[in-house]
Amino acid sequence: MNILSGKAAPGRPTMSARALSVLTQEISTVLLILLVIACMVLSPDFMTRGNMQNLADQLPAYGILAVGQMLAIITGGIDLSVGSMLAIGAFFCASQSYHGLLAAIVAPIVVCGLIGMVDGLAIAFTRVPPFIITLAMLSIARGISLQAAAIYHGAASSGSGAEAVSVDSTSLVTQIDQKSILGLPLGLYIMVVVFLAVAYVLRYTSFGRHLYALGGNEAAALLLGVRVRRVKVILYTLTGMLSGLAGVVFAARLASAPPTAGQGYELISITAVVVGGALLTGGVGTMRGTAIGLLVVGILPNIFDLLRIGQDWQQVARGSVLLGVVLVQLLVLPMTRIGGIRVRAHE
Repeated sequence: MNILSGKAAPGRPTMSARALSVLTQEISTVLLILLVIACMVLSPDFMTRGNMQNLADQLPAYGILAVGQMLAIITGGIDLSVGSMLAIGAFFCASQSYHGLLAAIVAPIVVCGLIGMVDGLAIAFTRVPPFIITLAMLSIARGISLQAAAIYHGAASSGSGAEAVSVDSTSLVTQIDQKSILGLPLGLYIMVVVFLAVAYVLRYTSFGRHLYALGGNEAAALLLGVRVRRVKVILYTLTGMLSGLAGVVFAARLASAPPTAGQGYELISITAVVVGGALLTGGVGTMRGTAIGLLVVGILPNIFDLLRIGQDWQQVARGSVLLGVVLVQLLVLPMTRIGGIRVRAHE
């Protein structure tokens, strides 16, 4: 609080901000319950084993991206490049699957981690907001994905040869989708491990506390001795590595890596995080909330598919949910940040 004015310091999550996050999270829980009930009423196929299996297959890639997105949003930033980096990760997974399991998993994580590091360095050492940096990387990474696929197939440009790269059918990578434990795909367990690991980091490590400190008040965090630039570089490197891992899961599921993979996934990840109670002001967000938001945004397209409603309306639904939650935040909070850009809701 500012002692002279009685107002909260800019960028610091106030008690009302935290209360809003908790309220949003609880509303999301109720929404999830009502959504499941509505789906059961609208389609008798919703609770069938086959449909649950399909839902379990789709969630891991979304969920791993959402984890990285949540970390960025906690700091008051954003990462719009996660979908494009997923495509690069899927490409390296597929192309390296012919050289063994280790190469197929390590290569995409390392490559995407390096791309994320570039994002982090640009964000940490310039005044350009994360929104702009990662928006630029979205386009750059997508172009790299298209061109890499073209070169892999021996084409001169992506326009004449941007075809999917197939995963080696004998590679153990395919077991990520084909192997099941208790009827659930291995990819889902990988996602759960990521969720638990990041939850531990946020709750019990100094790095997790530093992320919240950056989102709460970056200037205050700097004065308290937080190495802000280093934290930002590590953060975006980590979001890149998670995008690469999501690419591995994606390629294993399809047994191929389309260069257009991950288009629109940045919106899905942002929606899951925000619906789960994370605030665009930064400093607030939980893994529990992100898990709830992930289920909401995962079930919506699933029931739309069962009801044979087109992809266009699925995008309308996702966008409407995201817009509704953000508008509530803007109306309740006097000032918010979207990817480092400060936006005043009202005077």
